[in-house]
Amino acid sequence: MNREELILIGNLISKKYLLPKQHLDITSRQINYWKERDILPFFEKEKKGFMDIPQALWVLIINELSNVGVDTVRLQKLSYDVWLKPFYEKYADSVFEKNIAENKLDKLDIEFLVHSLGFEPIMITKFRKEINYFTDALKSCLISNRSIVSFIYCPKTGEHSFNLSNVGLTADLNNLYFGETLIVIPFLPLLSKLIGIEIEKSNLDLEYLSSVENQIRRVLFFDKPKLLEIVLPESGKPKIYKITEEHKKAEELAKFFLTNKLPLGSKIMIETRAQGNYKITITT
Repeated sequence: MNREELILIGNLISKKYLLPKQHLDITSRQINYWKERDILPFFEKEKKGFMDIPQALWVLIINELSNVGVDTVRLQKLSYDVWLKPFYEKYADSVFEKNIAENKLDKLDIEFLVHSLGFEPIMITKFRKEINYFTDALKSCLISNRSIVSFIYCPKTGEHSFNLSNVGLTADLNNLYFGETLIVIPFLPLLSKLIGIEIEKSNLDLEYLSSVENQIRRVLFFDKPKLLEIVLPESGKPKIYKITEEHKKAEELAKFFLTNKLPLGSKIMIETRAQGNYKITITT
């Protein structure tokens, strides 16, 4: 984990712009109920506030689990395991130590990690709060390789895990939770909604999107085409994706970015067509 990845995670954590009722369709009363029972440990109980993407994603996961009948006691234990246990066990420190020991990063990155590890205040107030298995899975989904990520929970045992792809999923689940009922919540539908909100609200380029993705975003939300066709090479043949006014544009675009990893070094050609339509061709 180099400085750039830490900065990207920090930006995801620190940008708070989402409100539970306005953006997630979850009432303040429900949020307060969960806060009082330490199910949302990142919130101050007596204060109202905005959420960042990881916090909002966790609220949506908790809402999904609650809707299928997972009780408050289990949700409280799960939230402790996801958010507080890694903090107390210094998971972030172990990540830093591993990267330092492997010595595969640039010299400046190594020096940054060593300095941070030796400065307890920043570890307590920042990195141990920001780095855990959950935010690592989210980073993989948004930044590293756009992995297909799912949250897996076993209500009977209280165990949970994050599956970072669908390859070998059945075998992995059998090994981890043999014979038990599982709840699997994919990140994609929830993240598409959250990223769509930021895509639409932010006037600046988003750091976890590539330059090509940010160009596509600018065309869609500043030029406002009636139809946006995106031509993407796939197995040597062009594949066309269409985003129309009938769709929730930002959410559709977020889904496109999350499910299509654009080739490194891609180039983009933008064509204006009749009747307010645009065509974007992506080439390698």
